[in-house]
Amino acid sequence: MPDLPEPKPQADQPISCTNELLQQIQQQQALNSIVDRIRSCLKLDDILKTTATETRQLLNADRVGVFWFIPGSQWHEGEFVAEDVAAEFPSAMATRIYDHCFGSQYAPDYTQGKVQAVTDIYTAGFSDCHVQILERFQVRGNLIVPVLKNEELWGLICVHQCSCPRSWQPTEIEFVRKIATYFAVALQQAEQLEQIKSQAALVAQVKAQEKALARQKALVKITNRIRQSLDFADICRTTTEEVRQLLGADRVTIYRFNSDWSGDFLCESITPGWKPLVGVLPSIEDTYLMETQGGRYANNETFAVSDIYTVGHQDCHVQLLEEFQARAYAIAPIFEDQRLWGLLTAFQNSSPRDWQEDEVQLLAQIGEQLGIALKQAEFVRKIQAQSTALQQTLEELKQSQIQLVQNEKMASLGQLVAGIAHEINNPVNFIHGNLVYVNEYVSDLLTLARFYRQADTLSQQETETYQALLEEADLDFILQDLPKALASMQVGTKRIRDIVLSLRNFSRLDEAEFKTVNLHEGIDSTLLILEHQIKCLSAQTAVDVVKKYGNIPCVDCYPAQLNQVFMNILTNALDALEAAIHAGKFSPKNSSHHQVPRIWINTTRYGLDQVEIKIYDNGIGIDEKHHGKIFDHFFTTKSVGKGTGLGLAIARQIVVEKHQGELCFHSVLGQGTEFMIRLPIQLKKQ
Repeated sequence: MPDLPEPKPQADQPISCTNELLQQIQQQQALNSIVDRIRSCLKLDDILKTTATETRQLLNADRVGVFWFIPGSQWHEGEFVAEDVAAEFPSAMATRIYDHCFGSQYAPDYTQGKVQAVTDIYTAGFSDCHVQILERFQVRGNLIVPVLKNEELWGLICVHQCSCPRSWQPTEIEFVRKIATYFAVALQQAEQLEQIKSQAALVAQVKAQEKALARQKALVKITNRIRQSLDFADICRTTTEEVRQLLGADRVTIYRFNSDWSGDFLCESITPGWKPLVGVLPSIEDTYLMETQGGRYANNETFAVSDIYTVGHQDCHVQLLEEFQARAYAIAPIFEDQRLWGLLTAFQNSSPRDWQEDEVQLLAQIGEQLGIALKQAEFVRKIQAQSTALQQTLEELKQSQIQLVQNEKMASLGQLVAGIAHEINNPVNFIHGNLVYVNEYVSDLLTLARFYRQADTLSQQETETYQALLEEADLDFILQDLPKALASMQVGTKRIRDIVLSLRNFSRLDEAEFKTVNLHEGIDSTLLILEHQIKCLSAQTAVDVVKKYGNIPCVDCYPAQLNQVFMNILTNALDALEAAIHAGKFSPKNSSHHQVPRIWINTTRYGLDQVEIKIYDNGIGIDEKHHGKIFDHFFTTKSVGKGTGLGLAIARQIVVEKHQGELCFHSVLGQGTEFMIRLPIQLKKQ
């Protein structure tokens, strides 16, 4: 019988099972430890490092790395983001790896969760390019387990044996597979945690923005109230109340410096339960502020203290703050231009308070607005003072204007009176002179009448006396001259009557102010009143007045005022002619064709509902540079004492404002000036 093989010792199988079981227990314990560490990590970098380190130590491999595919590279490109490697082998970190064939040859299998366990890269049938990549890191045995995050291939856990080939045990492969599974979960948790942190940061940012926006709105609200109000006391009340509510402070005050750098609380807003400071405390003598003339605040600095007992204040300063019931405070300066005017202070009395930077900045911004309000209030005070002064000046100017207008009227009236007196004086003198002769003629005739009446009773001597008187009286001359004297006296009285009638027509004293009149009558009466001035303008040259009256209807107007317009324009024309005469314009030596000083007056109908009056002269004219000022009040081209500059301004006011008409002019220097007046036929009474 053939020899039977010796049976194996029965004890070997239990020993092998025990070792395998012990190894499984150790791997499970290590797995639990790794999982706990992965779960306890909150940062992705810590998770990556823990996974690599714990896995290499457990498997006793030369290198364990976590490889990450760059998103969008279609698994052709990636890099190691974590590793744990033995000291004698090179690190794979910070090296970007590009494998153009990986995406097509290996990625589909890894996406399905398949594991690659290679004993020796030179006998595994890899492509040359893939072998070259592994050789760069001295890889000989290779265990690759995919990491799937949300069912997508995120990366690989790579276990390398570099010193020699290695046969990977199923328990080792399963162990790494479980590590990869927990690692993928940890990746999702880390991503969710980052999202939560990002959301929390975003929420915090939104809240901060909302808080900043609320404060900005409050700042805008306070700024608008400051700009809208002109009362600085009201501005202070509004500001302290708004700032206290916005900051949630116990007290907000406005403190004003005195000239010696002591100070007083000018305004405050406090929550119930705290004692007021305004009007209660005497002037505050803060030695630091007085000695340094405002200290840091003079340099436009802010200052915030979270607790007066821990900041290092001197005892006297702490006692002063305790008197204010303050535990924490924040201060911003208030400047009026470049001068430190006061302080805006927020107090927390109930407890310490850590003042936020934006809160202190808000105080500084509002302090700047209060400085603007101070300047604004000062401007208002100046403007009010100037307004009072201007009002007084305006009243004085009004009185002066009234006086000037009155003087202008009196000057015009003086010209009228002088002209009328001259015109009336001629016929009166003529009548007065003829009265002497008429008186003699009448006396002689009465004597002769008595003689003839008593002829029968007279003595011879008396008869001879009367006959001598009759011969002396020259009865024939009396009979011839007396009717002529009476006729001439009648002409004189008619002249006086016409002048008086023209004066009445000019002034329209016997008519209603608003009336329908014939403008020609007003022009004629004005010319009659100015007749003396027209005749006496020059001893050598007479002024010719040419009237071309058209067929115009009667016009609704204020007759006396329109006559004043005609008077002002005609007077200016006469003044221009006088200046031209004095300049020698009408001298025969000055021109081959001798001119005559002349005024033209034309009237015509303009359109359907207006009349037009043109008054022009061939006088000296107006310089073009003065054209824009002719109708200005108090502007005149005449010498001092010759005019006030109100005549044409008043004329335009009468024509344009009172009669809804037009008054304009055209003038050429050295040739003459034309004034044009257009008036509505029917005027609506204002």
